[in-house]
Amino acid sequence: MPRVARLHLFEFEDQAWFPSSIRDLLTDFLSFFFRTFKPYACVAEPLSRALAATGARQIVDLCSGAGQPILSVLPLLEERGAVPVAVVLTDKFPNLSAFDAAVDAGGGLVTCASESVDATDVPAELTGFRTLFTSFHHFRPAEAREILADAKGKGEGIGVFEFTERTWWLWTLPVLLIPTFVWLCTPFIRPFTWRRLFWTYVLPAVPLLAFWDGAVSNLRTYSPRELGALVAPLDDGTYNWQIGRLPSIGLSRVTYLVGWPLS
Repeated sequence: MPRVARLHLFEFEDQAWFPSSIRDLLTDFLSFFFRTFKPYACVAEPLSRALAATGARQIVDLCSGAGQPILSVLPLLEERGAVPVAVVLTDKFPNLSAFDAAVDAGGGLVTCASESVDATDVPAELTGFRTLFTSFHHFRPAEAREILADAKGKGEGIGVFEFTERTWWLWTLPVLLIPTFVWLCTPFIRPFTWRRLFWTYVLPAVPLLAFWDGAVSNLRTYSPRELGALVAPLDDGTYNWQIGRLPSIGLSRVTYLVGWPLS
């Protein structure tokens, strides 16, 4: 398939100076998308297999955003017979109102960390199987390897799941349609706020920023081969690594990497 070299351009939501009020509007849109269309439903199989292998009873979701990807997968894990697991939502820039909504929707299984959590050095008290949904591409190779090494060094399993993909034919048209998609979805996003309408329709900051960050996310996404290169220095026979792709909604795919300590 036609592919371009990985480009680590900037995303607005990564920037510390980026207004949290606008970041939260982007998070709300992404939450609506993940909750409505469930692109990560396909990862229930490899994730349930990894949880069974580790015996983990808690998931530490890193770079959670609003936590909707992991929330959409939890019921599917139970359908596969997985033992119910608790989930802790974390982020470098926590959206606390979105976290509170996710906790309310979590049926008693979901909690959150209100303080900033660095995925490259997760606090020792946050134990459990680590997950990253649509966030691993935010990290340059050295940092991405640190995330994997931190999980391995602390004896925790980890799962990386990316709905984005660096393939021109699959993503050019969908990315161009992101602003239109934001405009169409916004009336259905809750909670309703006049601020959301203003920054979407009057001054279209949210659709334009979603377009830019969406395009850059695809250009940043690691291919399976590149994920293999990241784990190669960590592959000392004490940890099991699995890398692959799964069909998702429409023509899209989810690229995944899961790993856990060998007993």
